Amino acid sequence: MKTTRTFVITLLFLLSITTQSFTSGNREPSGSSSASVNGKITYLEGEVLLNSQPAEIGDPVKSSDTLETGAGAFCEVIFEDANIFRLDELTITQINWTESDIVLTQGGISAVFNKLDKLIREMKDFTVTSPAATAGVRGTVFYARVEDRDNTYVCICNGELAMEYGEKNMNIAAQHHKAYRYTKKGGEVSWTGAAMLYHDDPKMEGIASKIGYVIPWVKSESGY
Repeated sequence: MKTTRTFVITLLFLLSITTQSFTSGNREPSGSSSASVNGKITYLEGEVLLNSQPAEIGDPVKSSDTLETGAGAFCEVIFEDANIFRLDELTITQINWTESDIVLTQGGISAVFNKLDKLIREMKDFTVTSPAATAGVRGTVFYARVEDRDNTYVCICNGELAMEYGEKNMNIAAQHHKAYRYTKKGGEVSWTGAAMLYHDDPKMEGIASKIGYVIPWVKSESGY
């Protein structure tokens, strides 16, 4: 009886070790997914909603969260300590860290994206998507606004964007602002050059300063 009991205890012990080893071997390493991306509201003024609830400074911004700003309001979000975007008043956007995308459905966004390594996978750009065009970025200062359901304004302030509109694409680059308007009409999307609207150097420099970044402007003789 003693021998049999010893054998059973030993067998149970071995099974326990085997089970623990199997479970440990299949556990995903912590921090391996974009769910670990650190986004946080660092400043706001006026009525700002996070998932339809009043937002506060310090609130985390997670994947699939929706941010909305009311009249006269704005909101700033810093993620991965080296990237910042600011939502203008009357803006609605959804944050999709897992898809490396920000969906802008209404209003305007100013962005200084200085380090996107954690959000870029398989050579796919981090994107800002609007109804008329999608901007792919890797490290850029830009402004985008949904003017209405058919028109999206985009200014590459300093850096480069890979634009997709309809079935077409184009790369745009500037050292000191170059703006375009993308227009949907009859199932097609076209673009035209545009003036610098909705933003200026002091606004973009002020946003950049929040992450300790100095925009390396190279101005033309006309200043634009």
